[in-house]
Amino acid sequence: MRRGVEVVWAGRADSLESRVAASLGLRFEPVPSAGFSGKSIGRKLGWLLVMTRGVVRSLRLLRLEAADCVVAAGGFTGAAPLLASRSMGIPFFLMEQNAIPGRVTRMFAADAEECYLAFPLATALTARCTVAGSPLRPGVVTEREHDGRTVLVLGGSGGARSLNLAALDVAKRLDAYRFIVLTGRRDFEMVKSHEVPENCEPVEFTEHPEELYRQATIAVSRAGGMVLSELVANGIPAILIPFPYATDSHQDANAAHVASLGAAITLGQDRLPDLGSVIQELMENKERREQMAKAALSAARPDAAASIAGAIVERIKGCSAA
Repeated sequence: MRRGVEVVWAGRADSLESRVAASLGLRFEPVPSAGFSGKSIGRKLGWLLVMTRGVVRSLRLLRLEAADCVVAAGGFTGAAPLLASRSMGIPFFLMEQNAIPGRVTRMFAADAEECYLAFPLATALTARCTVAGSPLRPGVVTEREHDGRTVLVLGGSGGARSLNLAALDVAKRLDAYRFIVLTGRRDFEMVKSHEVPENCEPVEFTEHPEELYRQATIAVSRAGGMVLSELVANGIPAILIPFPYATDSHQDANAAHVASLGAAITLGQDRLPDLGSVIQELMENKERREQMAKAALSAARPDAAASIAGAIVERIKGCSAA
């Protein structure tokens, strides 16, 4: 938008994305969409109907807007607009948050003008790819002011019950440290119903994770692409516990990459009973924490949003000139 581009956000009606778009003053256009993986035959037939409606709606939208390009962030919501843009010969770009690309990325990568990656890929992808980092919301990168004794536990956008409960148990045993547990809305009341020690603060949800990042000495987290990009950009040493049922084990690949940088320790779900000892060892080793923070910051790409937007605008100018 700062480059003078008119942006129209297409996505599911009555969704989080529609509310975010409204809060930013962005024009939002609803496009029918639904996930495909793990569905029964009947539900897959229903998905086909929804997808057909989504493609028809996308074709109409792209034609009315005389769109110069489509940018998709890899989720299933982007499938219909990508199909429409491909059929109309409109250039499209992909952004992939994970080290193992998702199904939509794999389906469209070969025809994309460019695929912008958050991390180097752990599996091959037939596409023109650039490791550019993940676009981060302005303000999410902050100056840390931690006290040397605060553990931030992040279970992902939906929370992680096993991780939340493990954090409660560890907080009781490691009472010299302060624990902030972002439970997710689903598990907040469940966590509160347990005996919560005085050194543990459950947080249901936040639209400003930077307020928690600022306080964190270390983080214990799942390994989704976006949260990892935010932790790395803030230079927070991390203990990563990948969600074992993530599609194509993409969280394992994400965690392995960040660990290879020296910015994180990985811990399998089956090793949750060891979480307390791993936290204590890292909290007692200031030198290692500083090395991990330095490694994270050296790999961070806080300007990813600006660099990707600039590259897309220049590429579209080139296409128009041609």
